[in-house]
Amino acid sequence: MRSLKVSEIIHLFAVLHAAVALLCRLSGVNDELVLTLLTIVLIVLICIRRGLNVELTAASVIVVNVIGYLLGTGGARLIGHLLSSPLAVHAVSTFLTTEILGWGIVWFTKMFRWSDEAPRPRAWNPRIWMLLTAVGVIFVLRLLYVELLAMPSFSTDRLYRVYDLLASNSVALILLLCVNIIYVRYLRRHPEWSVPFKTLTLLLFIVLTTLGVSLLAALRLPFAFDRGFSGLEFFQLSIITLLVEMTLYSIIFMADYALAARSVLHAERGKVHQAQFLYMKLKQQVNPHFLFNSLNILDCLVCEQRTEQASAYIHKLAGIYRYMLRNEAETLVPLKEEMAFVEMYIDLLQVRFADGFRVHTSIAEEALTRRIVPCSVQLLIENAIKHNVVDTAAPLEIRIESADGTLTVANNLRPKVSAPPSTQVGLNYIRQQYLDLMNKPITIVRTDTEYRITLPLL
Repeated sequence: MRSLKVSEIIHLFAVLHAAVALLCRLSGVNDELVLTLLTIVLIVLICIRRGLNVELTAASVIVVNVIGYLLGTGGARLIGHLLSSPLAVHAVSTFLTTEILGWGIVWFTKMFRWSDEAPRPRAWNPRIWMLLTAVGVIFVLRLLYVELLAMPSFSTDRLYRVYDLLASNSVALILLLCVNIIYVRYLRRHPEWSVPFKTLTLLLFIVLTTLGVSLLAALRLPFAFDRGFSGLEFFQLSIITLLVEMTLYSIIFMADYALAARSVLHAERGKVHQAQFLYMKLKQQVNPHFLFNSLNILDCLVCEQRTEQASAYIHKLAGIYRYMLRNEAETLVPLKEEMAFVEMYIDLLQVRFADGFRVHTSIAEEALTRRIVPCSVQLLIENAIKHNVVDTAAPLEIRIESADGTLTVANNLRPKVSAPPSTQVGLNYIRQQYLDLMNKPITIVRTDTEYRITLPLL
């Protein structure tokens, strides 16, 4: 029997939510707890199906239930203006709310999920029991909340007045936000803590935070000191504060997890691209075409007994490979060093092509102190010569210029008729390096007469 797709699960639970809501209304039964239970099951199924861990699943249960309550209430009022039947309004709003919540979870889990092709674990592990425990606790809290609302002293209107007491105290709300951010960040710095210890500290944190913020709100501190409050009022305020605290903590935890996951993903992606770039530079170092042509030129110089030119050629060739080897593990190098390397590379090429190309350089002194991806300028010059005709009758013109924190390498277009198609592998690696290291793109402009690439300087 095949497993249901996530989309099928969402549609199934949306229909199930609407049917339960309709049946409960027809029977005169309160549907809140049943719908809450169905929503929790939906969230857990999607989170497990998408590969979220226990902590994120539990946080999702809290946040989605709060959002679902607000969305369902607002949606029912909106749909009430379109439909006259209260039964239809309740069923339709419940269906649409479930669909929105389900697809919202799917969108959120795209940042943390397994791939669709990844195998799912078949055996239950101890963390599943942790998940069930967390969900059970959340459901019990929801049950207690519903039962409290049924009591005369905990009517909705009374709790709203108590909530206004909390909402009107900006100091208490700011403190609640700050301590949650600090705690979440502090918790992430201690991955070595055991799960039971984390759970215990979290419960203690929530209890102390709830009591402290409730006391501030009840006394209207720091702006009032003489206001008295009853035990019942403080208890009501504590219940409201607890709900706000759990929701706020869940949101902050999910946001922090998202930022941390994105940072890790960015770092891992950077490592991959760096490895690819290093591989490309290694291929450059042992490029048989460049080395073969260089050795042929050197052989000609030796045969013609042009010993001084041969010696200079050897030193420049050695300098090129020395630069490549020295910077094979570097992500950025000073532009001054890169240009010294480029000059040696150009000198070697001019021995081969004579006056077939010219390089014009205009770089400010300030720009020479900036940093650039190693071998990037050399690669652009190599590509220009590779894809264009190099002829003394109409030399290839290459310009290297700096301006406004950038370096531009441009050449006139004289495309070869039989030139091999460009793979743009090297150019893509350079582009990705700048995105990974500086989060800045390179600029490529091609006209009928010119090809120009602009590199950011760090």
